Amino acid sequence: MVMAGRRVRPTAFVSGLPGATSKTFNVTGNRIALALIVVAVLYNAILAALVARGITLGYSSVAAVEVIITFGCLGLSLSTGISGRDVMPLALLWFIGALALVASISFDQVYIGSIRNFALITVFSMLGQRMDYKFIRRAFFIASTMTLVVLIWEITSVESYAAFFSPARYYELTRGTARNEFDDSGLSVGTIVFEGRFSLGLFSGRRTSSIFLEQVSINSYAIVCMAFLNGSWLRLNWKEKAIQISTIGLIIASNNARMGALMCILMPIGYFIFPWINRNIVLAIPFIIVGAIFALGSHLQNAVGDDLTGRLGVTYRLLNTFNLSEIIAGNPLKVEKTFDSGYAFILASIGLFGGFVYLLFLTYYPRYGSEEQRRGSWSAAIYILAWLTVGGTATFSIKTAALLWSFIACLSKLPSSDLTKQVSR
Repeated sequence: MVMAGRRVRPTAFVSGLPGATSKTFNVTGNRIALALIVVAVLYNAILAALVARGITLGYSSVAAVEVIITFGCLGLSLSTGISGRDVMPLALLWFIGALALVASISFDQVYIGSIRNFALITVFSMLGQRMDYKFIRRAFFIASTMTLVVLIWEITSVESYAAFFSPARYYELTRGTARNEFDDSGLSVGTIVFEGRFSLGLFSGRRTSSIFLEQVSINSYAIVCMAFLNGSWLRLNWKEKAIQISTIGLIIASNNARMGALMCILMPIGYFIFPWINRNIVLAIPFIIVGAIFALGSHLQNAVGDDLTGRLGVTYRLLNTFNLSEIIAGNPLKVEKTFDSGYAFILASIGLFGGFVYLLFLTYYPRYGSEEQRRGSWSAAIYILAWLTVGGTATFSIKTAALLWSFIACLSKLPSSDLTKQVSR
């Protein structure tokens, strides 16, 4: 019996919601969540195979699939009720939505791109914190096995790979990406290797794509797998470790990606030092990076080319084009010009306030209670903040965000005492 005048705590209200007796999935819920994550990683490859079979699809088809996956994750998560851990992801989405509304009104142009980007972070965070950790492991195992098998196929028979998926045709229909008139390979235009392009010298063919169909997301995926290994090493059996290491190694060797190669050096070092670094340092990283870019402005203002210096030069020049109101509120009209500069992309799409709120989320939503949590959370933060020096959209791609945020959320919800146990089943 409730005493008269006694105030009901918010947690009691949440627990009283229909279906809110448990904040974790049962076996069926875990299987559905696993399917949603795997579909998020693979759906572009599936749609591309349909296009290659003669089925006409467009941008609306891709958008519809993402919407279905997003609402599927949200609906499945809410079926267990709302918990305190949901507050931060939902607050992030609400704040970004409010900024998008203000920007749309201010510039007289509807802009929902930022809502879509942060909706993915929100729903997969909510999904991951309700999942059993073994299903997160399965998601990575399935995704990496598929990636590795198709990657080997692509390397050994690029013609049959191109014929089966027809990446160039798919991205032309669904993204409006123009095909190179001098290239009839059927592969994405970004896979072309040109003189002066960074190369490890291990693979002389076109830049590989595997199930991701283009050269950027597969590089991003390799780094997400590194973060997963850092946060899960003691929990994985030898088969899982072998699959992840083989997939990462072959991606880096065949994709000739600068960021992936750099992270192959930093992440193993981070495994040993991340447990000892205070999370608050994450807050300083983007300011140090942007400050360094402006300190080197005289050297970067004329820098061009598809290398680190050229990308930093693009960032320097773009950041210099923002006026005060655009710095504060963003400018949707500039978003499409900032895809090769992550920090300029953040500023254009959500403004300085939105960027700072995102930074707070990156710092304080993941937990740092155990060594494994600190390794995984720091790895995710380093990946995102470093990637923003060379690109804007890859870290928001559903193909990698689904795995990253479900992993970080699931890792963060586990008690520290449980994480100290070695679980290599």
